Amino acid sequence: MTSAQTTGVSRDELLSAIEEIAVILGRSTYVVGMTGAGMSVESGIPPFRGADGLWTRHGTPRMDGYSQFKKDPTGWWDRRTNQEIDAHIIELRDALAAAEPHAGHYALSELEKQGSLQSLVTQNIDALDEKAGVQNLIEIHGNRTKLRCIECGDRVSLGDFVPLYAPGPCEKCGGLMKFDTVMFGEPIPADVMATARAEIDRADCILAIGTSATVRPASGLLWIAAASGATIIEINPAETKLTPICDVSLRATAGEALPLLLDALSK
Repeated sequence: MTSAQTTGVSRDELLSAIEEIAVILGRSTYVVGMTGAGMSVESGIPPFRGADGLWTRHGTPRMDGYSQFKKDPTGWWDRRTNQEIDAHIIELRDALAAAEPHAGHYALSELEKQGSLQSLVTQNIDALDEKAGVQNLIEIHGNRTKLRCIECGDRVSLGDFVPLYAPGPCEKCGGLMKFDTVMFGEPIPADVMATARAEIDRADCILAIGTSATVRPASGLLWIAAASGATIIEINPAETKLTPICDVSLRATAGEALPLLLDALSK
């Protein structure tokens, strides 16, 4: 495993690590990215865990959100409209509304356009990858700008519109509609999980960016890829549970490293 840290490491050493990653991507046939909360943090969206995490400051929420929603969907929407929701949700909602893609998001979009990245699996709900132009995108925890039918899985894009009342039934099947974002206690939608697994199975290289590799089932995909012989590259400012199985582990932020990687692969 190669490890490079941006703190206390020269520019030449950083660029050397980027060149190593570029060589690996260049000889790979199917590269899949997987991004986590670290990508969002760079856009001003606070994480849930950690010293300044939402749960650290506001307390850990109940883990039965999905079952509570299904018991009383109209009541759930009414409580949300009247701000009778957890403080951490209000703070997160405001941060998501203000967030914009950063240089790392745009670099991923360009890597996809040039054929260096075949798809991106994200654990983030912020829709910033989509806004930056990523096309082959699997949002494993959903997208905050969409509604989803829990019966047939049909999704409706909201754009910047935020519903004030409970939406009507699904136009395709009459099922119950909710935000596309996956709630506590809600299984990952089967179509999304199947697509993510199919991409992981195709990959001979995984570019893991800003993920702590602790949230399942998404994190399990990384170990599946490693067990199948895929090269695992990590870009993260901190060491993670994934680090020991990585072929290259670069201690850097996405906003710093990905534009450099794009430049290296564009030469």
